[in-house]
Amino acid sequence: MQSATMKIDRHARMRVGTAIAVYVWQYPLRLVHWGLVISIALMSLTGYYIHDPYIVGQTRTPFLMGTFRFVHEVCGMVLLALFLLRFYLLFAGDRWVRWRAMLPLRKDAWQEMWQMIRFYLFLRPTPIAKVGHNALAAMMYLGLYCLVLVEILTGLAMFNWLLHNPVLGIFVSWIPRFMGVQNMRLTHYLLMFVFISFGIFHVHICLLVSRTERRGLVDSIFTGYKVIPVDELEEDDHKAILTSRGRGVAK
Repeated sequence: MQSATMKIDRHARMRVGTAIAVYVWQYPLRLVHWGLVISIALMSLTGYYIHDPYIVGQTRTPFLMGTFRFVHEVCGMVLLALFLLRFYLLFAGDRWVRWRAMLPLRKDAWQEMWQMIRFYLFLRPTPIAKVGHNALAAMMYLGLYCLVLVEILTGLAMFNWLLHNPVLGIFVSWIPRFMGVQNMRLTHYLLMFVFISFGIFHVHICLLVSRTERRGLVDSIFTGYKVIPVDELEEDDHKAILTSRGRGVAK
């Protein structure tokens, strides 16, 4: 019994006092999250086939490449719609998904990033307690959205390379002139592996943080709720909670 107690003490856990369930991730954000997961997965599957057809027996299904291209392009349009929705939430979402929560605007945010790096390197026993994203995660997600934008632009440019649409050309016709068609295709293709690698790392980190802090991090992307100790809520957090409950809102 004593050895078991000592073993538990060596692994510090997040302190949880009086806690409440906070509705952190709004439904549109969860829609964006799972939509990105599904669309990027399908686009990776079909995109790799377009780059290097790997299915034998195409003579029996002569339009197989066309089918893969169609699915790829539909998922690309879904990805574009989800990206625009996430951009809208940067300005219209709650406190934890707005653009201010994604940028390290204060000095303590940089310190928070360093502490989270120490946690990921197993030099710190517990992560930084946050209602929304910690500063390091927010910066990583912001970087991911920037790469998604590059993927969208290069995809639309290749689509317009065949379509020659004058309206779409206003937005993307400069890309082939800037980097060349082959470099554009290569960039679009290599980013697929970046997203796959990020997905694997993201799942690992979420499971690690969720198991350490025990506040329903993994569950929250399904339900939207996280369990947060009351004494860790900042003043702006309290205001956001009241707003989500319909109080403290200017009529």
